Amino acid sequence: MNRALFSGQRIPREYVLLPTNEYYRRRYRSSRRGRWWLLFAAALVVFTAAMGVRAEQAVDLNNTESGDLLFTGVGQGAYTPALHLASRARIGVRGLLAKVQLQQEFANQSDDWQEAIYVLPLPEQAAVTGLEIQIGERCIVGKVRERAKAAKIYKAALDAGKRAALLEQQRPNLFTSKVANIAPGETVRVQIRYRQSVNYESGTFGLHLPTTLTPRYIPGEIKLPGKATPSAGRKEEAGAELMPDSSGWALPTDQVADAHKITPPMQPAAELSAIGSHRITIAVELEGGLPLAEISSPYHDLDLNKRADGRYSIKLRKGDAAMDRDFILRWRPRPASMPRAALFTEQVAAVEGGESPGTYLQLLLIPPESRRATRQLPREVVYVIDTSGSMGGNSIRQARESLQLALSRLQPSDRFNVIEFNSRARAFFPRPVAADPANIQRVRTQLVGLQASGGTEMAAALRLALSQQMPGVDELVHQVVFITDGAFGNERALFELMTRLLGDARLFTVGIGSAPNRHFMRKAAQFGRGASVTIGDLGEVQERMQALFAKLENPLATELELQWPKGLKVEAYPRRIPDLYDGEPLQLVARVEGDLDGEIQLRGRLAGVQFVQKLALGKGGSATDTGIGSVWARTKIASLRDQQLQFGEQSDPGQALRGQILRLALEHQLASPYTSFVAVEERVVRPQGQGLSKSPLPNAVARGQVLQRQTYPRTAAGLSAQLLAAAGLLGLAGLLRWGRATHALRRCLRRLVPDVRRARSWQERQLGQVQ
Repeated sequence: MNRALFSGQRIPREYVLLPTNEYYRRRYRSSRRGRWWLLFAAALVVFTAAMGVRAEQAVDLNNTESGDLLFTGVGQGAYTPALHLASRARIGVRGLLAKVQLQQEFANQSDDWQEAIYVLPLPEQAAVTGLEIQIGERCIVGKVRERAKAAKIYKAALDAGKRAALLEQQRPNLFTSKVANIAPGETVRVQIRYRQSVNYESGTFGLHLPTTLTPRYIPGEIKLPGKATPSAGRKEEAGAELMPDSSGWALPTDQVADAHKITPPMQPAAELSAIGSHRITIAVELEGGLPLAEISSPYHDLDLNKRADGRYSIKLRKGDAAMDRDFILRWRPRPASMPRAALFTEQVAAVEGGESPGTYLQLLLIPPESRRATRQLPREVVYVIDTSGSMGGNSIRQARESLQLALSRLQPSDRFNVIEFNSRARAFFPRPVAADPANIQRVRTQLVGLQASGGTEMAAALRLALSQQMPGVDELVHQVVFITDGAFGNERALFELMTRLLGDARLFTVGIGSAPNRHFMRKAAQFGRGASVTIGDLGEVQERMQALFAKLENPLATELELQWPKGLKVEAYPRRIPDLYDGEPLQLVARVEGDLDGEIQLRGRLAGVQFVQKLALGKGGSATDTGIGSVWARTKIASLRDQQLQFGEQSDPGQALRGQILRLALEHQLASPYTSFVAVEERVVRPQGQGLSKSPLPNAVARGQVLQRQTYPRTAAGLSAQLLAAAGLLGLAGLLRWGRATHALRRCLRRLVPDVRRARSWQERQLGQVQ
């Protein structure tokens, strides 16, 4: 007997209790509370999309490498930039010290009174000693005050209609200046004065002037008003400051609490050049103190004029240049005149209630070269390459070429691994592998396909790189090489992570791009007991990487100790003398009390051999220009800030260090994390009743980089997707909010689309009648 396991019999319709029309009306009637919640959610999405539109207009100020005056305008997202008329840099170099006067002119071409925001990136070791802002015939001179007091003075002047200026440090290589109450049609001249030390490496002196920036990535979760999210190593106040008038594209996060202050807008350099904006003239007076064999700039053409007194006048050959990359000047002494030591001094007179009499010293000592052949120890090297969105354009090509060259220097006895990172970190191998031809070729094949995209989550890459050490291979020399542009907004958190996880490995940095974050590059190498090089052009990859290899593969000068003559009271920085790599000199600044008699001795070991380098103090030349004291104070402030990393800024030891930094900055009249320059003109200039407008003038995109319109962390959709999603959800909320519209839509659909269920029941009835 054939019998179905499951019966397919149909129950007659008349025996089924069907819901009534009233049931359907109640069933599909949405609750008012649900509709209001959905409407609120849609409005929240629209707000997020609006913030995304704002992000498209702006980019990051933390790696800003040029000064710009930003006007914050009437309409959100609609910017009217002030005309950037000219930038002028006058640099005077004497020995190991450079004095810089950077002047930029801006014009308010709008019909409104304006508050201007001046974005000023500087060399990260620059000691800012002066600020002057000239408007018409009037000059406003800044004085140093405690940061909070300076901000209150400026705010009171702004509200009263007085001209005022405020200069604040956001990062060691980033300052912002605000100028209040600029009248329509007026031209503003801003002059910044600072000192910086001259670098010396492998027989070449050099200095650099930042003129553009690389936007920094802002990691972390956005901090909402009234919600405290403490970041690592410091406490944040509840209710993070959300500034509606901020010119930044990013909101504060739990990792970058001042993100809204360090994210200025960006604009392609070609667009700015088309209106004659963002051009700079540079003039250098060079007194090297030694016969020179060569003066050069890798990225700019120069005109040189040697004077009878041995000084050189240096200018840009074309008169000015686009502010789309750093200006670098290098000069090399003749081989017979290569220095082994140099000393410059500045006398300090007694000040009532201040410093006691003494002398500031700027010292350079070069360890001897090793004449012994050394056996290279096998190495375990982890290469970390940045493939985030800021590395787009020429930067990713420079990074790939640098890594290809590094792989060619590996020996068969070495072990290696490669990690790429953007929003996530990925290792090419689970653990370091032998540097045999097969493994190296496997990596080379993968490198060709690396592209720049996503965020810059370096912390994950750093943890992965520093956890690669294999157990039981302690005889290897452990090295980590970071190839990146340093476009991070959370540098201090990364430095803290390095000091905690580094162990016995040494960290080296390769700065990529026309305007890398040199502050991060130098400090990361310092905390990692390594070295740093920068690559600004594809054509210099070979030269600069060779300089890094010389440090990786040659012996170190270790166990260094500096002995001063007895009877001197000395405070020298850096406090602890680091190991010196091949071609690196010992450069320090010191404050000395006592007679400068006797000699300084640098003792250490090189390739297992003890050496002594001496310099007589009595033969040091006195500096005719002041400035060494400012550089010494700036260096001491940096050392105290490094100590704060160990304790946390808000801890008791951290607060004690804060007090030392504050007193030092006030005493030397320097901008610092806790002090600012403020200037106020007493007379009221803005008529009562006239408003004050704001709008940002963008910085120029660095040469070879690709402008990123949006740099939100952990955001998968772009601006268009956000806007479409917001519009769709808002429309859906409206339909659900009004029930009549929903019923009308259902009636329309019934007319256009046939109901399959009704058609089927009609056919069954017809069939039943036939049977």
